[in-house]
Amino acid sequence: MSLLAIGHPAGRALTAALRQVARRRSVILCYHGVADTPHDEDPYRLQLSPATFRTQLEMLRDAGFRFVTVARLAGAAADGPPPPGLAAISFDDGLRNNLTTALPILRQLGIRATVYVPTGWLGGRHPDIGAAADAAILTGEEVRELAQEGWEIGAHTISHADLSLLDYAQCRAEVERSCAELAQVTGTPVQTLAYPLGRYSEAAMAAARDCGLLAAVAGESKSWRPYELARTMVGGADSRSVFLLKLTDRYEPLSASAPVRALQICKKAARRRIFAAETV
Repeated sequence: MSLLAIGHPAGRALTAALRQVARRRSVILCYHGVADTPHDEDPYRLQLSPATFRTQLEMLRDAGFRFVTVARLAGAAADGPPPPGLAAISFDDGLRNNLTTALPILRQLGIRATVYVPTGWLGGRHPDIGAAADAAILTGEEVRELAQEGWEIGAHTISHADLSLLDYAQCRAEVERSCAELAQVTGTPVQTLAYPLGRYSEAAMAAARDCGLLAAVAGESKSWRPYELARTMVGGADSRSVFLLKLTDRYEPLSASAPVRALQICKKAARRRIFAAETV
């Protein structure tokens, strides 16, 4: 039995710890893909297994979290921390398995998610996942299907640009055009933005605001201000302990320590070398 399983003592302990988190705060979780992907095809561990994904959601549910979209949570935040106990499930990059694999799991649990789609990637493949893996990106029709399921469709720029490196005009063009293209696909205005790579700047925040968006989510933020909402990144390499640490805001200080940081740099470099060798 998996240590994350609901009936396992460790799983019950984790659920109890998550219950304490739900009493204190709300969370926005960021996933990418849900698929059984070999490590050598997914060097950044962007995808996690369907079984692990379901178990994490069941634990959040059993801990008392109430699931909402990012836009609903942003509305509840109202320029400050939202009421405790809300959880928004979000996906970056628009992988097709969000529809084929994640949607059936979420539908069974009665959860509507938010997916952030770079419009320039529609119908393509994810550049950081190997060719032999489940790396297809949603088409426009598939994005529309998720919207019809009640999912929030959010902006993720056109080209997946690092907005922290662009000036205001460039940020505005990336955000505004992507919102217009998604609105044309779904027939519904876009409400929120996810900064690609979680990176942003004052110019990026101003662009999101001036495009009329309700909010934007960031990767490194601890804020509940509308255009830098805090978000917890969840990946395929996260153990049950790491999953809990991330939701309690204890993971970042630990991972920023010198010994852990050095180990992470070595591991990422090794993954890049392996991935580059496999794709030559």
